Amino acid sequence: MSKTLPKGLYTPLPVFFNAEDEIDVTAPGILPVVSASMGEAVHLTPQERIKLIQTLRSALNSIDLQNTPIVVGVGGNSTRETIQLARDAAAAGADFALVIAPGYWAGYLKGNPAATKSFFVDVAAGSPIPVVIYNFPPVAAGIDLESDDVAEIARLAPNICGIMLSCGNVGKLARVAALLDGTSFTTLAGLIDFLLPSVVVGSAGAISPLPNIAPKFSMKLWELTQSLQSKADLEAAQKVQGIASLAESALLKSGVPGLKGLLSKQFGYPATPRLPLLAQSDVATLSQNKYISNVLALEKTS
Repeated sequence: MSKTLPKGLYTPLPVFFNAEDEIDVTAPGILPVVSASMGEAVHLTPQERIKLIQTLRSALNSIDLQNTPIVVGVGGNSTRETIQLARDAAAAGADFALVIAPGYWAGYLKGNPAATKSFFVDVAAGSPIPVVIYNFPPVAAGIDLESDDVAEIARLAPNICGIMLSCGNVGKLARVAALLDGTSFTTLAGLIDFLLPSVVVGSAGAISPLPNIAPKFSMKLWELTQSLQSKADLEAAQKVQGIASLAESALLKSGVPGLKGLLSKQFGYPATPRLPLLAQSDVATLSQNKYISNVLALEKTS
């Protein structure tokens, strides 16, 4: 196996655009960007992706966080394009390449699992940085990797170091963790929604947009899942997990526009996504959602 993907929470931060629909790297909050689904990666040119990575790496270095890893989405519709995006990301300062199956070819790939496996194996062979599989069926036109296939891909491609399971399948996460037990392969929950049960069956963390609006609250949940020594510990984690799950669900229903709208309301960041996505029209209503407002209130006391 290659370099190990660290344990913890991963946050797919949005990318901000100015009034001319260009990347705004001077806007507060632009630095911690990961070009994944919530970061509108499909809307970005290769040059814009490189600019974001370079800006983030420079910012981390300037505050003595040189060892903080950068995970970058490099999904493309062909093996060749994906490898090139991974090479560009590595040259710009990325540490890990997050690779999703090419959904454009879902009709073919769903019926040809060997082709899907070859895609990941070939991309890993051509990538200069370790690859993390991104299993997110709604974004990949329904392509959903089976646990046995994930294990086989990992064994065939030593440069694949982990998987983020945004399919939400705790059973699959448990099977992958069991099949690859004893290796350095890292299995992560693709949502904070099921962080607690996923940790119990072998997850090393999660990726979630919730830390964008409630970072301290999210870290509190993570810390609780790492100290389950008694029934009281479990009950405390269950309580916080329920609050997080309800808030994340409400946030995900609003998508990128909702997240950017909330961040604009909270911090003044640019709220407009890139077309065809439209800006959230009812940010006030979203911020008053009882589950989101509950998390925002708890964030202030965390």
